[in-house]
Amino acid sequence: MRSPLMQATVAAAAVIALSPLGTASAAGPSDIGDIICHGGSLTVQFNPGATFFRSTVRMSASGEMGTCSSSQHPEITGGAVKLEASLTANCPGPFGPGYVKATINWNDGTKTVIDQSIFRGDERSFSLEGGSATGGFAGGYARANGRTTSNLIEISAACASAGLTSYASTINEFAVGDI
Repeated sequence: MRSPLMQATVAAAAVIALSPLGTASAAGPSDIGDIICHGGSLTVQFNPGATFFRSTVRMSASGEMGTCSSSQHPEITGGAVKLEASLTANCPGPFGPGYVKATINWNDGTKTVIDQSIFRGDERSFSLEGGSATGGFAGGYARANGRTTSNLIEISAACASAGLTSYASTINEFAVGDI
């Protein structure tokens, strides 16, 4: 029978032997992977509505990513996206620039969150770039662009009355990861 001191020494040796050596390193670009989506749609909402006077608005947008492809993650073919930001805006633009948080729920059940991407838009188009992803494609960045599909006359009328509270847009391209 072993003494308590001998048992403690054996246990400590086992812990040391099973411990990983060195520190964990951040994922390299080849580990991040990338994904590119085309043909999505986005509904953008402002609260309060954007008017011809520059003011701070809460922007939220949601939509579908369209058709997505990734050589590292072929199981991901689409997803739903949500954007949230507080930005300065006026009609007919600019909307921003400002920092936006993008949350993407992929069709395979994984999720990517991109914080601090820069959003720029106006009544005709939008762009998003930068940030830092967590979850799927962690450590990567985002880049997106699209164009407004809402009627520009209706957008102008909303700007002139109570304020522009929503409009529709395409997602021409949305890329995430090592891009």
